[in-house]
Amino acid sequence: MTAYIEADGMRLRRKVRALVINDGGDVLLVRPHGYREGEWTLAGGGVEDGESPVAAMRRELAEELGIDLNFDLEEIPVTNRFIYSAEHKAKRALDHDGQDAVMFACRIGRNVPLRLQPEEIADARWFPANDAERAFPVEKQRQIFADCMVALGSGRKGATRR
Repeated sequence: MTAYIEADGMRLRRKVRALVINDGGDVLLVRPHGYREGEWTLAGGGVEDGESPVAAMRRELAEELGIDLNFDLEEIPVTNRFIYSAEHKAKRALDHDGQDAVMFACRIGRNVPLRLQPEEIADARWFPANDAERAFPVEKQRQIFADCMVALGSGRKGATRR
């Protein structure tokens, strides 16, 4: 069962996303089914009812990428909230108003083998950190990524928007 939070009078689906960074500084991005060729995002997914964001992030990385659950996760103090338009909500008959994601970072060796979950992930690729931001299809995703990199001390300085 999916977990939700109530915030600002809205019902938001709880999500988790991770910047997976290898020991060479590259960032792993995934292309879920439904994304067009050349459009990428961060690994992650939904938090289940009764599950902590940390537990959800470990589960999602294990399911989607086959990454062992025994790695350090660092919560990133970046807000990742997305509110649906009334049209989108009606078109999809959604029972919630948007999503609220907790952002994490984890560092793994560049030789750690990945086992993609074929039902959800069409592709995964390592990007040099400087190139990764351009791989996101939406400006808000690019800004959240940039904010996360700045919070980790490895990104460009700039205005943070939410």
